[in-house]
Amino acid sequence: MRAIFFQTAALGTLLCCAAGAATPSAIEAELKRREAMKKAAEASTPAAVADILMPDQAKARQVAETVYNTWRLSMIRGNEQAWRASTTRSRQMKVRNLIVSQRGQFPKDFFRHTQEAPNIDNFVYVGSLMGCKGQTMACTYVGKLQLGDAKARENAFVLEFVLEQGRWKLDQTRFFDLTQLPDVKKRLYNRDLNLLKEQDGFLPYSSIPGVPAACRAPELIGKVFVDCPGRNIEMTINGVSVHEFDDERRADIISGGLRRGQNTITYKIKDREGLKRPSMAIGIFVAPETPGNKGVCVFDHILDSSDKASGGSFTFFISNDHIASMNPKFKGDKPQPFHAVPLKQKPKK
Repeated sequence: MRAIFFQTAALGTLLCCAAGAATPSAIEAELKRREAMKKAAEASTPAAVADILMPDQAKARQVAETVYNTWRLSMIRGNEQAWRASTTRSRQMKVRNLIVSQRGQFPKDFFRHTQEAPNIDNFVYVGSLMGCKGQTMACTYVGKLQLGDAKARENAFVLEFVLEQGRWKLDQTRFFDLTQLPDVKKRLYNRDLNLLKEQDGFLPYSSIPGVPAACRAPELIGKVFVDCPGRNIEMTINGVSVHEFDDERRADIISGGLRRGQNTITYKIKDREGLKRPSMAIGIFVAPETPGNKGVCVFDHILDSSDKASGGSFTFFISNDHIASMNPKFKGDKPQPFHAVPLKQKPKK
């Protein structure tokens, strides 16, 4: 289900692909899309469902569509008050940090660049599940969704809600392509509620999302790229930016960015039982802000399938030479990133 191609040279390739002028809301939407596809389409190890509740489906649907439509219209109309009233505090802060970490202004830049969310009327309601003793809820729909200029495809569309101070609020939406999952699609259209308990992507949150601390504007815009097939990685950068990667390939903006001089990264790597574990890579980059410049890698952790992956805490430094080397006209020796593990030499021919 996954395309694994992240080798040593691919870190730089991915940076160049992601360093374009993507808007904050578009980046957030793309990251959520990848996360949803991974969780729901693969779902090789379904989560425990002992604490999952089955709510009154008619009432759950009414709540979901009322909150979602309020949230959707607030985005279309740029109504900050309505958006905050229908969005969890955790998501509000994550969106704020994402934009600030790219030198944007929140909330102005968020509403300026937002994309119209799907109309829920175009989807078929499947069912809802509750977790956290009735404080979280996941509502699943199915229907055709068009992304950009691509042909409309059958997708599952999942809305995640959290109960805050007696009011349901939307935390995130996620969707995944059903083209290669005909049996799942059939069961969704048949409103098979048992299916929702069988795959992680349809489950409600097992815990209430915490509200992250507000980050400062970055000295340097930073991005972290991870490809960790068959592994789960929990990561913190500079004590502020928290990330989790689970059997996936994804790029994240670093909250608060990076800084010249000393930076820190701490992460734990756990194997996912039953999944293959080919090569793995972590890369931290300073993103280019000057037209024509290229990103520079300042930290990496690259292993092949024969190595055992382990995490740790590392301190790495960003020098003036790192920044200068982002200019294509740089003539000096290109500075190397900090290597968490020594790079293997290519075999001689």
